[in-house]
Amino acid sequence: MGRTMGYVAELGLVAGEEQARIACSPEFVPAPGQYLMGASRGAVQATPLFLTGKWKQGFLAPKPFPSEWQPGTELTLYGPLGTGFSLPGDVQRLALIASGETHSRLLPLAGQLQYPQANITLFSDAPLADLPPELEIYPMQDLPEYLNWADFYAVDAPIERLGTLQELFNYPDGRLVSKRGQVLVHSSMPCLGLGRCGVCAVKVKRAWKHACEDGPVFELADVIKEASW
Repeated sequence: MGRTMGYVAELGLVAGEEQARIACSPEFVPAPGQYLMGASRGAVQATPLFLTGKWKQGFLAPKPFPSEWQPGTELTLYGPLGTGFSLPGDVQRLALIASGETHSRLLPLAGQLQYPQANITLFSDAPLADLPPELEIYPMQDLPEYLNWADFYAVDAPIERLGTLQELFNYPDGRLVSKRGQVLVHSSMPCLGLGRCGVCAVKVKRAWKHACEDGPVFELADVIKEASW
């Protein structure tokens, strides 16, 4: 696990959400779906910081982060940690599915596909503002109509909502929707990615994994196929 010093350069609204500009060395900028653990001086617990975008001195990270963080707050950063998203090279119709309160952790994936060959659609009930004009945007209630449209799903799901994915991606007779995809399981991760506290335990193929260590990005079929919620 790498360790470096950084700081909060700026706080502000990006794509309709409050985000922090984290200044750090380029090699510590996480890939989409990966994270850093960041702690201010004297903090009892570090905070997972995910990529929503890059800037010349570091990266953008969305909430949640501590309310006491202000521009100039010095941070000890650990990482990058975890397994990020990995889009297959043949993806042309990408569905970004934000089942939680933010879609921003999915937006870096849009920059990995080329327009106009690729079509990208965002499904989210989170507040939307200042999004890339290439994105088509629909509420979550419209997603079932597009299950046969996308050739890859990128999902952001709070750990407590994985059960809703089980319902969404299975046909009424119990068969799994035969589509490729990955899901970023978002959870509290207080043990610095060591998989020791069990807070972020995820059921995967009759076994238990930890989002902090084995994820936080998992294959969609592995997470929902045999889950029993």
